[in-house]
Amino acid sequence: MSNSIRSDSYSESVKRGIHPLTTSPIVQQRRSATTGNVSRTSTYFPSMSNLSSNSRSATISAIVTPASSHQRLPNSRHSMDTHVKKPIAIPKAKPPREVALRVKFIRLGEVNTLHEKFYAEVVIEARWLYDPEATSWNPNLYVKNALGDIKQEVASEFVNHLDESVSVNNKGNDIVYVWEIRKVVGTFWEKLELNSFPADVQQLSLQIVTRCPIEECVLVENRFQPSMVNREAFLAQQEWFLYEHIETRSTITTEDFSFRPIRQSTFLVTCCVARRPGYFYWNVYLLIFLITLIALTVYGVAPEHPQSRLQITCTLLLTSIMFRWSVSRLLPPVSYLTLLDKYTLVSLVFISLNSIWHSIIGFLIRHTAISKMIDYYVLSLFTLFFLVYHFLMAFFLFQALRSRQVMLESDRQYASKLAGMFETFVQGHHAVQRFQERINSSRTSLFV
Repeated sequence: MSNSIRSDSYSESVKRGIHPLTTSPIVQQRRSATTGNVSRTSTYFPSMSNLSSNSRSATISAIVTPASSHQRLPNSRHSMDTHVKKPIAIPKAKPPREVALRVKFIRLGEVNTLHEKFYAEVVIEARWLYDPEATSWNPNLYVKNALGDIKQEVASEFVNHLDESVSVNNKGNDIVYVWEIRKVVGTFWEKLELNSFPADVQQLSLQIVTRCPIEECVLVENRFQPSMVNREAFLAQQEWFLYEHIETRSTITTEDFSFRPIRQSTFLVTCCVARRPGYFYWNVYLLIFLITLIALTVYGVAPEHPQSRLQITCTLLLTSIMFRWSVSRLLPPVSYLTLLDKYTLVSLVFISLNSIWHSIIGFLIRHTAISKMIDYYVLSLFTLFFLVYHFLMAFFLFQALRSRQVMLESDRQYASKLAGMFETFVQGHHAVQRFQERINSSRTSLFV
């Protein structure tokens, strides 16, 4: 019986009244679903059947009114679009304020090659346009490469374009500048380039930085009053030669200690000094040359006595090594070889090779009875090697000294630039003449 029920078709189940569609019509299900939805949403509105006639008419008019308001919707939408498309006025950002700098090296002290630092007394003159809206604004300058505690003295006043003192309340002056003078005394760090030592030329720089971001302040060079250096107050004149010209450059650096990177304007002021190589010519180069030359005189001892040759050569070798260590104390432990290091090391290798040959020739003469002529050939070979590498060292030293001639040309151009700023031609001509006499008198000490 159950099998017949499972095999009935859809029409047979309808006739028997078993199918659910025959028990609950579709229309009735849709009405019940609609009624349920209405009953759930009707909690926010009162039932229409419980309202009076006046309230019912008011409710119907309230329902109909929004429908009629659709006719005015396009106009309101158009007005809304025009309101949205109207450009918003963004306030323009102010350009960064320019601070003109001028640096005067009042006094330069000792240049410490071993610790890569120098002593200086510097006056930093800063000038910027006065803004009545920001009366207390200041670039907050400081020297970044200063070592330890430095002494500073700061003074400021209001001036006009002629550097005359003015009052801020005086309305007759349209342009007013703030002139700040900062005197800095201390020790400053500088990375020294010692590849050409002792014929090296060093740049002593000051890194002047503002604490304001680059969007607020920019450090530039004073175009009307260039930077200067006082050569008469140079305390290390016996060891260094101080040039006249000053090099300036503006760059951008990033603040090291900050939560967010701040780009700051940096002003680099550089003066150049050249080491006087005369001391090293007579006390280092000449002595090493003589020690190396004596190594060739050992060949005057007969090769049958190698112990005498080795004794003299080893003494010269130990003397050169000790001399090399005494010279290296003057330089920092850099990872490259200077010009003097190359010369001393080649001399040590030359003496060592001679010592090795003396032991070889002594062994050969005792056991193989080799001719003494081969010792003369080796002497000729070592003499040729001695002359060649001294010629090369002299050439490299000459190339290093050529940079000093370039610096002297920069001095001449800088003197002409300063002479053009004098009031009369005679003053400028006398300034150039004094510069030429000073350079001619110091040329000998500069190169020798």
